[in-house]
Amino acid sequence: MIKIIFSRKGLDSTAGGIPSPKKGKNIQSFPIPYKTNTLTSYEYLGFGKEINQLSKKKIKPSDTCHYDPNLETGQFGQVGAAQTHLENNKVGIGDIFLFWGWFRETVEFQNKISFSKTDPGHYRMFGWFQIGKIIKLGDNPSWYLKEKPNPSSHPHTIGKWKNNNTLYVAKKNLEGFELKNFPGFGKFKATKMTNLSFNPLVKKSKWICPQWLNPKHGGCGMSYHKNLSRWKENTVDIVGRGQEFVAKPKNDKECKKWLMSIFQSADLKENINV
Repeated sequence: MIKIIFSRKGLDSTAGGIPSPKKGKNIQSFPIPYKTNTLTSYEYLGFGKEINQLSKKKIKPSDTCHYDPNLETGQFGQVGAAQTHLENNKVGIGDIFLFWGWFRETVEFQNKISFSKTDPGHYRMFGWFQIGKIIKLGDNPSWYLKEKPNPSSHPHTIGKWKNNNTLYVAKKNLEGFELKNFPGFGKFKATKMTNLSFNPLVKKSKWICPQWLNPKHGGCGMSYHKNLSRWKENTVDIVGRGQEFVAKPKNDKECKKWLMSIFQSADLKENINV
């Protein structure tokens, strides 16, 4: 039975200080600013101008960032306590990461982009990733690179890390679902199904919760959320810290039915396997 990992990624109130942008159904998760173990700049990724304007010039186009996950190449790195948490929960081949983060609607006026006053910001899923391979890179991952580190190199393959530095590589095509030639990783469009916040006007961290996940309905719950008072009839109050929330579904059929509805929001033209 597959595990589902709700993986918090992208800019937040402490890393970057602003949400990632949404424009209608289009979303772009902005990676966090990072000075070490990376040669990738926001400018290199193609959104230097946007992040500079949205951050009110606090983040420069030339600033480097931790571009992870990379949903163009199907690579995701983890290390330290978060990686230990994944290992302790026996996350492995075939399990699925659902990446989520903080987003806010944007408007454009006179060639300048800004956040919309009508959207206070909300949480939503922006990508999926089914694990195909797990590579233990270790504290000095230079052995993995076939060429000199460059802006396209994954950050977990550059520089020095903790001993449990790990690279996850996605499956080329999704397995275990009745979907033919569906990519094993990719990005979502912004839809009702990828939205997580129940009422962002009140509290963005109160999530809409499917029954297969909700202990109030016999669901499996997820790591970091053992306190049952967090779970209501149709919602769950998300903890403020923690990157990887691991769910181990009791009802595989219901979980996969829910995932199939989520996959309908896939932005397939964005994926290199299509």
